[in-house]
Formats: sequence, structure tokens, C-alpha cells
Amino acid sequence: MNGPIGLVRSDRISGYNNLGPIHEWSEGRAYLTIDRITFDGTDGALLCYNNPPVHQVGNPGLDAYLEGLDKLSGLRDDLNFLILYGANDPVHAGGDLKESLANLDRTNEIKTEKEAAGAPPEEVDRLYDWADKRLEKGFALYRSIRGLAGDIRVVALCGGGTRFGGSAEIPLMADILVGDSRSGMCFSEAMIGLVPGWAGVGRTLTKAGPENAAYMALTSREVKAPQLGEIGIYNDVVEVPFPFPRRPRTDNPQADRDAYADLLDAHNRDTGLLLLPRGLQAATCPPGEIPDLSPGSRRVLSTKEEIAREVERRKTPGNYAQILGRPLREVKDELAELGRPLAPQSVEAIQDLLSIYDPAAFDEAAFVRAETEADKRVYRDPGLRAGLIATLEQRVADFRG
Repeated sequence: MNGPIGLVRSDRISGYNNLGPIHEWSEGRAYLTIDRITFDGTDGALLCYNNPPVHQVGNPGLDAYLEGLDKLSGLRDDLNFLILYGANDPVHAGGDLKESLANLDRTNEIKTEKEAAGAPPEEVDRLYDWADKRLEKGFALYRSIRGLAGDIRVVALCGGGTRFGGSAEIPLMADILVGDSRSGMCFSEAMIGLVPGWAGVGRTLTKAGPENAAYMALTSREVKAPQLGEIGIYNDVVEVPFPFPRRPRTDNPQADRDAYADLLDAHNRDTGLLLLPRGLQAATCPPGEIPDLSPGSRRVLSTKEEIAREVERRKTPGNYAQILGRPLREVKDELAELGRPLAPQSVEAIQDLLSIYDPAAFDEAAFVRAETEADKRVYRDPGLRAGLIATLEQRVADFRG
């Protein structure tokens, strides 16, 4: 298998020993492995997920995560840590939006037929089971990782570039995040019509506080590695001193693809040689040596008032009247000033979630359950289709309804 597994199953890191697989899954070019490892004599496990080219987490990948973590749970008494690792590529997407759009269109077609035939509301609502089941798997993944974290140290390595949606939320489920200096996180859901429903808001509240959680979830703006360290999302930022590979452009497309795959493999190895040792150190060091910020020293990315003004501007379709439906590349200047439009249903759902946050009585798991239920509701909102199409076609979304 190509990708990050090459380094994971090598002997190139001092003090590291791979003892072989606990769990393996593959489908096409995608794979998930969990290997038993040791570092400086301390026993642990390493989960490696790879799904090129953009590493989105589809339903088969979610099932593989859950099955593998279930196996790992039975070994927790013999382990001290778990590392979550993957490719160090330029982009890490969330869910498969094409699949979601196809499911939504099929649902809307059947829904119209059933409503015309007088079907009861509960029967119509069951048409969205495809969305509910996926969100329940995301919640189960959160419970599984946080359950392990009660007994062993869980460390996520965020190598590569920007992580969108689920590819940001899964590492956030860990105790400790070690980030690539070139990386970033973006809860893009509010620009699509969704909610960061895989514990994104709940875990950000825990690690970065309510102001930063509101900024990330409501504005859908990307936050880069230095800022992620300053707000408490990243515990450690590793300086990676080289750029991402560039795809060759010749008159032989197949040769270009093959050459780029080789470049990405070499880049995965070289980046992993910087990230994995730091992650292993964070997984095995004494508790007092884990890099962390006290809540009082966190940077606040934006004030409540600034966030409210920006969100009000961006959720108002009339402010985009002249550019609705236009390709993003054609209206870069306008969007640089306005920001991309936000889905009103997402804004309302996220604001409702944040309104129930009480720092004195915060139950993260209960909050994440509420987050999951909120995401289920916006899947049923008619505005979601507009957001999915605009994102897939890279156009300015029209949320006028």
C-alpha cells in the first residue's frame, strides 16, 4: 500500500517498533489499519487512515473506524496510548458531498410522491434515514474515541494542509493534537447548510472556549496552524520547512498522475519523519510535560460583537444579489470584502447550540448529542440542496429559498 503506511511500518524512527496489525480494512485505494507499536518501550497503537486524493470519510471508512476501534477497546488494558494518523496531503475533505446530493435528490423525489399520496409525516421523515445513520456513526465514533481516552492517551497528528468538516472533527476527538505548521481547520458546514455535527462544536468548546468555537462554527473561516496553537486546538505545532508537491503538467496526463503519486509518497514520508516522533513523544511523556494552554492564556480570534456583525451580513442573501450563482473565481474581490454567504438554517442551528452552553455545568457528551440532533434537522431543510450544489460547482450559494 502507498501513502503514510510506508513510514508507519518501517524502522526509520528511533525508539519506534511496529509489532504488526490489530485491524486492517481496504477498499480500492482507501485503507484503515491499526497496528500495535512501542515507543521507547511503552506499548501503544497507531491508527492510520488513507483515502486519496482528498481523504474524505465516507460510510465505508466510518464503518472501518468503528470496527477497528471496537477491537482496540478490548486491548485497552495492555495499551498506554493511541495515535491517530493519516496522509500529509494538501487537502482533507469532510463527507462525500456528491453522495449527499444524490441521496437528497432521491429523497426529495420520493418525498413529493409520498406527500401527494397522503403518507403520514413520520413515514416521510424516515426517508432521511441515510443522513441520520451517518450522523449516528459520527456520534458513535466520538463516544468510542472519548471512551478510550478515559483509559489511555489519545494523540492526533494533523499533517498536511487544510482539514474541512469531518477531517477536522475526527482529530479533535483526541486529547492531544500535534499539527503541521502548514495545516489549517475549517468548519465549512455553515457555508453548505449543515452543522459541524461530529462533535466539532463540542470539542472546540472544550479545547478553545466559547468565543473561538463560535468564530469557527459560525463564520466557517479557515484557522491556520499558528492560530490553532494560540487558541488551544493544537497542543504542539511542528515546523515543516518544505512546500507541498506540485502536480507535473506535461502532454502525458497518465505520466503526470504517476509522477505526482510518487511525489506525494515521498512527501508523506518526509513530513511523517517530522510529525510522528513529536506525536510519539506527546503520547509517552509524563503528564506534566504535555504542551497545553491554560484557559486564561488562550487567544480569542474574534469578539462576540464582531462575529455577530459578520454573520448578520453573510446570512442575508440580499447582500449578494449581484453575484448569486456566479463562479467563485469570477467574484474574488467581492467575496474578499463580504465573505462567502452563510446558510441561515445553519446559523440558527449553531446559535441555538451555543446558547445552551454553560461553562459551569458543561456536559460535553450531552452537548455533542444535541449537536448531532441539530445536524439531523438541517439535513431536512430545503436550503441544503442549494448549498451542496454551490459547493460542488464552486459558485456563490443562493439561500433565498
